[in-house]
Amino acid sequence: HKMARAIHLDADLRKKFRENPEAVMKEFGLTPEESELVRSKDPVKMFNAGVMPYAIFYLIREAEGWIFLPPEKQTLYKEVLTS
Repeated sequence: HKMARAIHLDADLRKKFRENPEAVMKEFGLTPEESELVRSKDPVKMFNAGVMPYAIFYLIREAEGWIFLPPEKQTLYKEVLTS
């Protein structure tokens, strides 16, 4: 949650996360399981693991830059449309 919040508040950290997510996860001391969860970019898995919805939004939409794409280009949106 701390990493997600920091990504939300710090544009430089968002950029660093996009370029090298492993370094940012290491910097925040994520466990291997937590890192795998972040790498999965799966909001359902994250939610089921107890990650706050806002943190999921920060990690998937903001950190990956999806929030700046038109809806039809956003991966999660496409998956919902094709389901």
